[in-house]
Amino acid sequence: MRTILTSAFLLIMSLTSFAQGYRVNRTEEKKKVNIRNGELGKNIISFTPVQIIANDIFNENPDLTIGLSYERIFNNEMISFRLPVSVSIEKKAYYFMPTIKLYPKKQGLVKYAIGPQFLFATREETYSSYVTGSGGVVYEKLVTDTRSQLGFLINNSVNFTFSKALYLALDFSLGLKYFDSMPNRNNFTGISPFGGNGNNSVSQTFQLNFNMGYRF
Repeated sequence: MRTILTSAFLLIMSLTSFAQGYRVNRTEEKKKVNIRNGELGKNIISFTPVQIIANDIFNENPDLTIGLSYERIFNNEMISFRLPVSVSIEKKAYYFMPTIKLYPKKQGLVKYAIGPQFLFATREETYSSYVTGSGGVVYEKLVTDTRSQLGFLINNSVNFTFSKALYLALDFSLGLKYFDSMPNRNNFTGISPFGGNGNNSVSQTFQLNFNMGYRF
């Protein structure tokens, strides 16, 4: 986990340095004048070719996903709403993470944003349940069920707009998963396949992604 976070930090710093150099070297071009004049589009459609999601950092392996998102920047250019939808490439899992992004300054070449992000996750899960049969014999049974999870994170993102239409971004979130539907569905009292505290358990969660898209 520490290696992933360190790599993310180094990647963010590298892209930020590149974008700053790009702005300094090309400030005389017309498209940079347009960017400074606030002529950027307020709609962003982007594709996420790689995303890492862990709904329980210490007890589950991270999930690898791909996704699409739509972001609408409001007229003041300092608040936006983003709706990303991701699909796991390893399991039958889906993630919806609506986000409110707060920009300290109006739109431009390199912009940082922070804001609340909500996690809605659902996936198909197979686990062992213990059933008492005839004669009091307890045996193991495999059960496939739908697992739903809810969480809240703080989102941090760095946007790079190299032209009026080209958009790149790094996106990182850290927070808590506070609801998990699966434990209370276990058929054997006192044994939970996903943690002994049931739905009252709280676990740390994070997501990291790179996305690129079209701005209009």
